[in-house]
Amino acid sequence: MKNAFFRKIISAGVVMSTLGTLAPLGVSAQWKQSNDNTWSYLDCNRAVTGWKNISGNWYCFDSNGKMKTGWIYDNGTWYYNANSGSMQTGWVNVNGTWYYMDANGSMKTGWIYSNGLWYYADSTGAMQTGVVKVSGKTYYLNNSGAMQIGNVKIGNETYTFARNGQAIGNIPTANKEFDSNNKLINTNNSVTNNTSTVKVPSTNSDSTNNNSSVSTGENKITTENTKEDTKITNNSSTSNSTGSSTNNNASVAVSGLPAISQKYSVTIQDSAEQTILKLMNEKRVEAGLQPLTMDNTLLSVARYKSDHMIQNNYFDHTNPDGTKWTTWLKALGYNYTATAENIAYNSYDPVELFNQWWNSSGHRQNMMNPSYTKVGVGVLYGNGKYMGTQEFSN
Repeated sequence: MKNAFFRKIISAGVVMSTLGTLAPLGVSAQWKQSNDNTWSYLDCNRAVTGWKNISGNWYCFDSNGKMKTGWIYDNGTWYYNANSGSMQTGWVNVNGTWYYMDANGSMKTGWIYSNGLWYYADSTGAMQTGVVKVSGKTYYLNNSGAMQIGNVKIGNETYTFARNGQAIGNIPTANKEFDSNNKLINTNNSVTNNTSTVKVPSTNSDSTNNNSSVSTGENKITTENTKEDTKITNNSSTSNSTGSSTNNNASVAVSGLPAISQKYSVTIQDSAEQTILKLMNEKRVEAGLQPLTMDNTLLSVARYKSDHMIQNNYFDHTNPDGTKWTTWLKALGYNYTATAENIAYNSYDPVELFNQWWNSSGHRQNMMNPSYTKVGVGVLYGNGKYMGTQEFSN
């Protein structure tokens, strides 16, 4: 159980990708791995139990001193600790479902205000999308879960939502209905939810969690590595771009992947891509890590992903058809044992994408992961925004 001290001193820190890279913190405190591959933390040669802040990150250990990961239920509150053991805050993606953990790591339910936008999570903490009815009022949540206001086209009909998000006039049929305790009381499975015409609004810095996929051996296991995961948006009215070099003629088409319907013209931000690679490798070298090399296949997929999000008006690791970047890598016959993806966008500076990633611990963890040796950085400008994607592999 966390005490008042916990609530007061939570701070961000660099999260190691694996506990095997954690160095001893002095002669009296160190990590120890048991024969069953579980981890313990020894303080004065005694295994720590309960919650412990280590190098700025919170970890939880059971009564035997073994580090816990995944969902943790403690004193009536749910927490989520990544595979590294560190407690997560902010938006967390677990097996394809988004959850929101506050600054203390507590899972939130009901209406959630995050970075200027309202979201809704049911009693299990799962973020909702589409048309929902809550306590008798109807709302519309876009693909990213953000509550919409004004005129919104759903399917073939246009509906109006007041400033508080409630539908007025002609009311759309809700996909799901929830009571005042956020419990699901009705599901309308016959309702179709066409959200392709809804544009995610421009807001300031919507930061969510890191979604990485790891494949080992012949049996590929995809895991959601969830630390302030991989959605970062930062739209501003200023326009002082530092990405001076663009390529108007380069194609983002990738042989072996479906052609992307071009609704918007795009330009490749070559200079920004190289600058982001340079900044990232400077950080790695400072930390004693090997620099990443730009891989042509990963570069092609990264640009393809950025263009795919621009042309199809979405922002997510999961594509509208349910595939992911790992699906594309497999289609191209690209071999790897570990891979991860970072995405971000803003409306004013392509190089600033690096800072957006760096200032989010989950994204920073991917960039500083010693397991990765290759990267593709794809930055495109189109439909009024700079869209960036990083694809990592070993």
